[in-house]
Amino acid sequence: MSTFIMRWNPAISSSKIESYNAAREKWPMGFCGNWSIYEWEKAKKGDEYIMVRVGEGPNGVVYQGNFLSDPYEGDDWAGTDKKRHYVDISIEYACDPDFPMITIEMLESVLPEIEWRKGHSGELMTTEQEQKFRNSFIYE
Repeated sequence: MSTFIMRWNPAISSSKIESYNAAREKWPMGFCGNWSIYEWEKAKKGDEYIMVRVGEGPNGVVYQGNFLSDPYEGDDWAGTDKKRHYVDISIEYACDPDFPMITIEMLESVLPEIEWRKGHSGELMTTEQEQKFRNSFIYE
């Protein structure tokens, strides 16, 4: 099982803070969705991920979960004619996006070699990075 870093920038994403908060309120024990994934060739059903809010506002881990499907191809979420790959995801331990459970500063202090504030969604952590993350943050 692998762990991926997924990134969410609400300012440019089709997934908005308002819809996320509405889902958190409606399903406080967790819910499901899908997300585009860049390193899709390495992903598989059952892998874990952490969702990091980036861009404007408070940044950091806002939820985590597992991939409920293998990657599949679909239309671009941004509405272009480009094809993207997606995974179905469980959304667990979802917190208020204005109060991340693990801040970007905390992530940077533990794993400074990762560019936490920008990048594609679906970055595979190395085994060493995943272990360091798990040893530093209890999120399960």
